[in-house]
Amino acid sequence: MSYPDQNRIFKVLDKLKTGKIKPTELISDSASPIEKMKFNICQCILLFKREYNYTNLELAEILGVGPAVVSRIIHCQISKFKIDSLLNYYFCLVISTKDKKLIKKFNDELSSFMKDLAA
Repeated sequence: MSYPDQNRIFKVLDKLKTGKIKPTELISDSASPIEKMKFNICQCILLFKREYNYTNLELAEILGVGPAVVSRIIHCQISKFKIDSLLNYYFCLVISTKDKKLIKKFNDELSSFMKDLAA
C-alpha cells in the first residue's frame, strides 16, 4: 500500500473541514474502562464490516438501525451510545455469522471484561 499524494491529502482535509466526511473519534489514554470498551466494540464492528465486506446499508439492515447509527458506530462516536447498545449490535453481527467459535469467543471476552471491571 502506498501513501496518498499531497493533493489527495489536501482534498480529504478540505472534506473534513466542510463536514462532507466525518473523522473517526479517538479516546484519550485516561479514558474510563467503559469508554475504552465502547471504543473497542466500535472497532470490532468496523473490523467485522471490513472482514465481511458489508456496506453501511447492509450493516444497518443486519442491526435493524438506520444508516446514521451505523455511521456513528464506525466513526467511534462513543458518547452517542450506551455500552449495552453497542454490545447488542456487535452480538447481532456475531450471531448473523452462525459461527459457533466466534460466538464462544464473544462470550469469553465479555465474561473476562466483566470480571476485570468487578475487580
